[in-house]
Amino acid sequence: MYTVCSIIAYKGYRDAAPLIVKALSRMEYRGYDSVGIATAHNNSTIMVKKGVGNVGYVNSRLNLDRMHGRVGIGHTRWATHGVVSDINAHPHVSCDGRIAVVHNGIVENYAALKYALASEGHVFRSDTDSEVIAHLLEDAFTEPQSDEEEMLGKLVNVLNLLNGSYSFVALVSNGMLVGARYHEPLIIGLTNPSKDDGDDGGDDSILYADECFIASDVLAFIEYTDKAVFLADGEAFLVRYADASKQRVMVKIFDRNGNVTNKEITQIAWEFADVDKGRFAHYTLKEIHEQRYTIGKAFNASDDRLRELINVLINADRIIVTGSGSSYHAALIAKHLFSKLCMLACDAIVASEFIYSIDTYANNAGKPLLIAISQSGETADVLNAVRIARGKNFRIASIVNAPLSTLARESDIYLSINAGPEIGVAATKSFTAQMALLYRMSIEASRSNGMNPLTLDIGSSNIYVDKILGMEAYISDLAESIKNVNSIYIIAKGIHHVIALEGALKLKELAYVHAEGIHAGELKHGPLALIDGKSIVIALNPMDDTYSDVLASIHEAKARGACIIGVSDSRCNMYDFTLEIPRVDRLLYPLYEVIPLQLLAYHMALKRDCNPDYPRNIAKSVTVK
Repeated sequence: MYTVCSIIAYKGYRDAAPLIVKALSRMEYRGYDSVGIATAHNNSTIMVKKGVGNVGYVNSRLNLDRMHGRVGIGHTRWATHGVVSDINAHPHVSCDGRIAVVHNGIVENYAALKYALASEGHVFRSDTDSEVIAHLLEDAFTEPQSDEEEMLGKLVNVLNLLNGSYSFVALVSNGMLVGARYHEPLIIGLTNPSKDDGDDGGDDSILYADECFIASDVLAFIEYTDKAVFLADGEAFLVRYADASKQRVMVKIFDRNGNVTNKEITQIAWEFADVDKGRFAHYTLKEIHEQRYTIGKAFNASDDRLRELINVLINADRIIVTGSGSSYHAALIAKHLFSKLCMLACDAIVASEFIYSIDTYANNAGKPLLIAISQSGETADVLNAVRIARGKNFRIASIVNAPLSTLARESDIYLSINAGPEIGVAATKSFTAQMALLYRMSIEASRSNGMNPLTLDIGSSNIYVDKILGMEAYISDLAESIKNVNSIYIIAKGIHHVIALEGALKLKELAYVHAEGIHAGELKHGPLALIDGKSIVIALNPMDDTYSDVLASIHEAKARGACIIGVSDSRCNMYDFTLEIPRVDRLLYPLYEVIPLQLLAYHMALKRDCNPDYPRNIAKSVTVK
């Protein structure tokens, strides 16, 4: 189980609060209903400020970035246990004020722990499951200045009490940071790191650095360092100053048995730092426009991992592709391509339903393959599906946008779409990049399978995308004219139905409009009861073998008075509005017909006064089951 909140902690030679506020702003796409910071100054009582709202609002109201201290923790929350309120915001503090905790995840046995702690006299201030960690640590660290090894042992004892998932960082009033992760991402960033403190008798398993960042996302600290340590499940850490001069910090990492582990320092090679909106009003619009080159970049990926995956793909007895949200729609595209073009037995299963279907597939497959698709690589349902499949002897492959993510590390082989950071919560460029890579895999699989090799002109994708982006003013005007609609129905047939689902998802996510993707042939089997003169029907109707059948369904909707928006490479007098797409190979239409739907959803969001970057109630890495 995972949550979508953000954690950042800092210890070093600079004031912690300004760095923490900036880092939280970078990670705000992960969770954003409340914000909080705790700092410790000169080994004194911990100071905590927190409130409801986004980072900018809470900071302007509470002056978070002016808090004193060179060590601190911060958090943005996406509510799971307890309503959105100031008191439920993180950090949570122990009764005596000596320990503050920020936590991602779900403590499944929190009710029993809370009852036991309350019976011992602990007073709880919030409704969250996270607060129990602060009180457990309070009991464990009765003397924060005690022996370091003893503290590590007591932290291990606390971890053994927690059921569920967690990544947490605790700030102790003496300035130490301690924490751990289990099924929740947590990464340590180090500036000028070494395994040598200058003493020849030093322990190579201990890390030293000028500064230490601890975060749920490398975006939090990439501005300061590209050197990182990735904690494994069950690992914990302790951070303190290396000596009295406070010029260097020391980091100890240990396993769930309390043994210090020797961790490698990884250089982050991905282009995480490119997160500026530039000339665009929103990240979402910037990322829609970036598709002019991200599609080609994903399609042209060529390395040994691709060849290895193709070999595994064509030799598998059963292929299952899984994902959540837009990544599940990419999985449906994979099912169409692999089954129809490569003659490979393939099914797509939404990740949250995977557990209910896996036994059937596992029992009938000698060499089963699971391909997991996830932009973040941290999606809870997807990771859960991977772990279930692993237990059924599936080979695990993944398609990710974050090569250092948990999903990539837990896969036998992974491919990266190389789309760069996607900050907008709704998937745009990552979805089309996933599709582009799946097209490439289909081409290579058909060739390796001895079939007629496919030839697809994806090299001109930048030109095609530019033509679609050239309609933006027209799409903005269209959004203005339909902004007050209550429901939108998107009809399509064949592989285009997947794009109808994706377009409907974008309208729901960004503009808060009820939208539904419908098989065009099913319109007359029920949905027509909803169609009248106030209805908007978007028809995905390119000139391929689905054209005539979709046109028949358009006539049915038009006869009931619906306004028809055609997405096609051919104009038709049945359309009240036309979103024109380029005429391409029939297999490639899905890649381009989704982009005008993305633009429509974005501009409808603006017309309806919705923030397209940060939709309400959802977050980028949906890491909660």
